[in-house]
Amino acid sequence: MARVIEIDLTDTHPARIQHVLDEAFASPARLKKITIQETEEEKDGIYVILMGGYGKDYLGAGIRNLLKVETVGSIGDYGFANTENSECIVQGNAGDYFGHSQHSGTLTIMGSAGRAVASMGQGGFLVVLGDAADEAGCSLRGADVLVRGDVGKRAGYRMRGGNLVIGGNAGTDLGHQLIGGTIYLRGDAESISAEIEECRLREPDRLKLGLLLMKAGIKASAIKEFRVYRSVNDL
Repeated sequence: MARVIEIDLTDTHPARIQHVLDEAFASPARLKKITIQETEEEKDGIYVILMGGYGKDYLGAGIRNLLKVETVGSIGDYGFANTENSECIVQGNAGDYFGHSQHSGTLTIMGSAGRAVASMGQGGFLVVLGDAADEAGCSLRGADVLVRGDVGKRAGYRMRGGNLVIGGNAGTDLGHQLIGGTIYLRGDAESISAEIEECRLREPDRLKLGLLLMKAGIKASAIKEFRVYRSVNDL
């Protein structure tokens, strides 16, 4: 049986959500107090609604193994950092370093993201349906990141692995100090770093890009409009 849980962040530190849940699971009375609905839709799934998180830093940090976590309104810096095996949705904008060190699961920002979104992301999928500020995908280490709109300067800065998909335009120094991974760009970049070079869109690229676009709700027909960039050492 799945549970819908509501947590009011007025009296709870935004980085202690997982602690609150762990304590509730250990106490049936406490779990019942924060449960607002039970459903048969997903066996043993936990759906968490976060209230009062507007503008708060570190919201959802360290969350793991949850069916879905949703917060209404924009949040501060380091939102949903270091998360594992959870689907997390921000119904608004997010500050700097959203999704820092993500391990797995899916993170979605319905609005725009601040600086260094998905920095050091090791796995999972992160989607920004608006724009992202400077250094999107900074030090990315294996996660898949898709920004539907534009990104600022130095997108893909010091990337080591993973995929960064940019559906709009990019600022200056795209791929600055990139070591590994792939950047897919649909629009134009103000300037391209000397560490990367455009290369042919291969069939594995088409398959990977098509899957990521589909997961983000973008038509796969847009694949042909993307250009591919990799480290000059990989060519």
